[in-house]
Amino acid sequence: MNVLSKVKTGLLKYDHIIGTGGIGSGIVFSLKGDHTLGRNESRMASLEPYHDYCKLHINMHYISVLLGASPTGSFRSFPIGGVGSDDAGNNLLAQMEQAGMSTGSVRKFSQCNTLYSVCYQYPDFSGGNITTENSASSKVSPDAIDDFFEEFGAGLSNGIVLAVAEVPIETRIRLLRQGRDRGYLNVASVLSSEVAEFKTSGGLDLTDLLAVNIDEARSIANIQDESTDSDIIINRSIEILYGSNPGIRVLITDGEKGSYCFQDGKLEYNSVLPAEVKSTAGAGDAFLAGTIAGICCGLPLLKGDANNLITETGLKSAVDLGTLLASLSVTSSDTIHPGVDAGLLLKYAQSKGLALSDEFKMMFRQCM
Repeated sequence: MNVLSKVKTGLLKYDHIIGTGGIGSGIVFSLKGDHTLGRNESRMASLEPYHDYCKLHINMHYISVLLGASPTGSFRSFPIGGVGSDDAGNNLLAQMEQAGMSTGSVRKFSQCNTLYSVCYQYPDFSGGNITTENSASSKVSPDAIDDFFEEFGAGLSNGIVLAVAEVPIETRIRLLRQGRDRGYLNVASVLSSEVAEFKTSGGLDLTDLLAVNIDEARSIANIQDESTDSDIIINRSIEILYGSNPGIRVLITDGEKGSYCFQDGKLEYNSVLPAEVKSTAGAGDAFLAGTIAGICCGLPLLKGDANNLITETGLKSAVDLGTLLASLSVTSSDTIHPGVDAGLLLKYAQSKGLALSDEFKMMFRQCM
């Protein structure tokens, strides 16, 4: 079986995940020219034959495939979201079910289209996206969260909740509150434009692990100057987050510069793993998904090593698994790498000559 195992004998540390966020598809444009797109600018671009997916789908797909999710298996995956009554929605539901997700809490809305995103990419593979605000995902209300727990809550424990963008903040807050009440591991992400509302709604206090990119960290730090060094942004954002929630753990991705992980007063830097890049779209979501999968398997979040060049220190932590998955993900033009499973992830690590700790070897033992 090409799935990950617990690093020690027994069951996974967490046996299910419940997530809410955007479910949708989109298109990808490769922009001509490297300068940042201007407010009134028209720019030529190539429409790429790539498949683009939205945040919840990307995260839940990788977690479900790597941990062997199935509706009746030892690990279960429950997305809560919305799609339109259209071909796009039907296709996405079929793909999610094929990955092992239980899609009974993904509602179909006849008056809205499925979430759609236009991704744009610069020649250096950086970029962003424009996403429909008035889609089926915008109709996912807090009631959908309550309905899920009324139906399934009594039979669930020892899980993770994942609250990501593209559904209303109040819906994500409701999921985090349900998770807190049940002693779940609460994982969340937040867009730059949402930081203030998320904070005033109590989102930071309800989050155990927050995943953001450097631009989102800049918003948390309330730094307007885009030329500010990453170190200043990271330290200031963590100071604010820690002041709001002393128990919070933080993941910050900074593109090709690497990532940072904060836990229990310690900030650890992690380098990227070099790859033949086809597209960086979805890499941040892959990083978070890999980290969550590693946590489920019992890996420590931090490596605890002063030298965090992954090619030298090898694979030891949950963040290392996230880094490995993100590196593999960018070798695909699609925002979900279509061939990823635990077996391919192991082969990729071996192809890079990476050393595996004993715990990593145990995690991949079904693939060896």
